[in-house]
Amino acid sequence: MKSRVSPAPIARPDEGVPTAAGGHDRPPGPLVHAFGVEYAHVRPPEGGDLFVTRFGWPDLDALMPARWYADQWYANHGEKLTGATGQVYRVPPRPGPGRTLDLVVKFSRVAQDVPIVAEASFPAEVRADLIAEARFNSPMEEFGLVSELRERAFGPPGMRVLTQRPLAIYAPQEAFDLWQMGRSSSTFFRHNAMLAEDQGEAAKAIEMDIRRIYVVLYGWLAGRDAEACFLSGELAEEEFLGLTPRVLDDLNVRGFRVLDNKPKHYILRPRTGGGFLRRRDGSLAYGLVDFELLQRTVEHQNRYHSERRARYWRMQSCPSGPAGAAAPAVAKPESHLRSVKVFGVDYRYGVTPDGGRLWVVGREEGLFDYFLPDRWRRTPRIKLSVTGEVYRTGTRDHVDIVYRRSRVGFRPRVDPLTRASRAIRESGYNSPFEEVATAERLRQMGIATIWPRAIFHTGHQTAQAPRLRDPRRFADHAAYVVPGEPPEPVLSDGHDYYTIWDLYRGADPPRDVGRDAARGAIALARACDDGLIPAEEVRETLERTRERLVQVGLPADGLAAEEFVVPFDESGEPERNADGSLRLRFSLDALTAFEYGLIDEAIYLGLIRRMNDRLRTVDFETLDPSGRHLLLGMDESGRVLLDAAGEIHMALCNFSLIRGMYRPIR
Repeated sequence: MKSRVSPAPIARPDEGVPTAAGGHDRPPGPLVHAFGVEYAHVRPPEGGDLFVTRFGWPDLDALMPARWYADQWYANHGEKLTGATGQVYRVPPRPGPGRTLDLVVKFSRVAQDVPIVAEASFPAEVRADLIAEARFNSPMEEFGLVSELRERAFGPPGMRVLTQRPLAIYAPQEAFDLWQMGRSSSTFFRHNAMLAEDQGEAAKAIEMDIRRIYVVLYGWLAGRDAEACFLSGELAEEEFLGLTPRVLDDLNVRGFRVLDNKPKHYILRPRTGGGFLRRRDGSLAYGLVDFELLQRTVEHQNRYHSERRARYWRMQSCPSGPAGAAAPAVAKPESHLRSVKVFGVDYRYGVTPDGGRLWVVGREEGLFDYFLPDRWRRTPRIKLSVTGEVYRTGTRDHVDIVYRRSRVGFRPRVDPLTRASRAIRESGYNSPFEEVATAERLRQMGIATIWPRAIFHTGHQTAQAPRLRDPRRFADHAAYVVPGEPPEPVLSDGHDYYTIWDLYRGADPPRDVGRDAARGAIALARACDDGLIPAEEVRETLERTRERLVQVGLPADGLAAEEFVVPFDESGEPERNADGSLRLRFSLDALTAFEYGLIDEAIYLGLIRRMNDRLRTVDFETLDPSGRHLLLGMDESGRVLLDAAGEIHMALCNFSLIRGMYRPIR
């Protein structure tokens, strides 16, 4: 009897979701995401679109445009802030339900020209070309950068930069002529393209309209700006002059810069009886406002990707990963992810922002975000197969993966002329869950395979020509369901499925390698990021390796550090050849190795026979034996690698037509 997956209950779309601030339900309407920020998309009765962050959920009543925008309440009852180059107001909302608070209402200048007067206050270390190309952030981009700055992901522990709380973004429904907006069409469309790229193929995507205005709403930060405090004589000149360099340093440590950085944007807190609020070290405590010219530093961008990749490998190496036997990790109460098991494989399951579904192999919750579709579906890719949709890509977190579109639900297009072809037609293509379970089972039995990482089910439906359909797997999987009300099968007809795998480079990824110890084989790019190998040596090694591969007849143009691994010895040092050069490993499928003369026909056929024999010894068989499905380990000179038994090292990389000889994987 087939068992059902037993998920924990999850909130329905119309149920409240607790905020991080404690207990307030989210507003009605769909949740949307942009630049790392989650919004509730609210449709106010007066029209337009209101995007409310989690900070704003508790104060939704005060954020509704009827309380601050209608009849130009912000201008008639608010205070226009002096010194601001744009339209910025401090606004007490109309009396009504909810807490009393003051809002900062700022009209976004996205795609407008940056005033030349701002250059005088640009940080001195910013290059002239960056000043010339300065642009105002779009509303969603601005909120994303502010949220990232507030999260304190970079810099010394405990250090923070206090900012206003980003509450909401409002786009009134009125449309204006382009000449009235003062916007550059090319700049605006570039912003919109960035927004679209960030959201991937989200079903409820946010889209900006060049004819509409956008208003950002922040919480008011109590205090007075440093310039006013200096002019009134309350702040000594020495401290005033030292404040801007200190703010610049604090931001730089956090990985940011504000191109229009000036004392008007530093908020100090006067104390009763005189003086100002200070930190424990005696320095002035300050808050920062105005972020339409906030940017990441180049160092931040590089460090961000390095840290994200290092965190990814730490989680993949932990005992609670797919190969571990530790107790399941306990999800946080607010988590939308659930633990499920399909065909004996543990997954963390959740719905993606674009309405799709994602199963990430293992029990580690933190890995889920790495495989969201916007992290890998729009990055540059290389097609690896002439017969199917198989691509290699580097994700936005600079993790190298291979993803393939599953052919489940399609009738195999092979003529029934041979016994092998008839067997393929009889069996059909495996589902993604069967592929992952097969790879996991084979590796447990000692057969080298690539590592499965995730399964993605698209949110949009795909229609199939009836003559191409093969409904058998959908019927077979009907008993396996995912969390939801009502529960739905893990395999649903009319959707595309993708399997995601580690990029295999001729050696398995290490299971016990962190930033402080090196053992096994590590990606060359990762070893460089982690400071284990100098960048200059990596560059020289790549040049020398390309020359060597060209000499044996392999095309080497475009080969990058991401495609190689370097083995490390027990002492944590990279292995080297007799001439002192780094030893490298990479992979090549057996058919390509044969076509370029790296192995002869006898060896090629012997590899296929040996893999078939190994599969049969563990009661499996492949219905489509091919050298395309065998990845060989190669060294930096294009020589095939041998395993401990003295045989050519190979790993299986395709599981769509592998089946159990006596019973199915399920």
